[in-house]
Amino acid sequence: MTQLIRKIILFILVCLSHQIPAVAKSDRNISSAQWQQLTNDKAFGYLNELEQVKQPEQYKPGIFEKIIQALLGFFSSGAGTALFWILVIGVIVYVLVKLVLNKDSFLFSRSKKKMSPGDLVQEDEDIAATNWEALLQQATNNNDLRMAVRYSYMWLLQMLQHHELIKYRIDKTNYEYVTELNETDYKQPFKQLSRMYEYAWYGQFTPSDTAYTAYASLFNNVKKQLGA
Repeated sequence: MTQLIRKIILFILVCLSHQIPAVAKSDRNISSAQWQQLTNDKAFGYLNELEQVKQPEQYKPGIFEKIIQALLGFFSSGAGTALFWILVIGVIVYVLVKLVLNKDSFLFSRSKKKMSPGDLVQEDEDIAATNWEALLQQATNNNDLRMAVRYSYMWLLQMLQHHELIKYRIDKTNYEYVTELNETDYKQPFKQLSRMYEYAWYGQFTPSDTAYTAYASLFNNVKKQLGA
């Protein structure tokens, strides 16, 4: 009897061992709708606040970018394109007019050599025989300040030559005369006058009244020291 009971219990256990996996397997199969429902359920969200994925902030253009975009948009339009070409044509016309009105323009000049600072002090004047003081007075009366600078500077060279402070020669430059005055008190004021002279004469700039007054004041001080 006891052996019969054992056989019955063993048979039941064998049956159960075959049924349990089948039930578990069938329980693992769920439909797509059930899976979607489970994933949407907040109860299954296990991320804490630190683990939450931060959504990137939406990019907002700055004021400068907005202005650039607005300008690009304007010039892309019909009115903007027309305005652009009007400006381009205006610049071209302005440049052409300036070239035509400028007598010294490279378009209309021949083979005139442009002199630069440090070039020869003078070309054809006889520095010893010319009355530079009279020419200076004439230029001043005519309010021709550029020529007044020219004549006063040539007069200064004449006085320096007369006092044997320099050895005037037609092929010398202003800088060579500065070197000759190295051991004298005239070097620094002569150097300043040379710069102002080169700016007005070789640079072809007419000095303002204020600039000429400063030049004339320095020139008169040197002239006074030379006893002229």
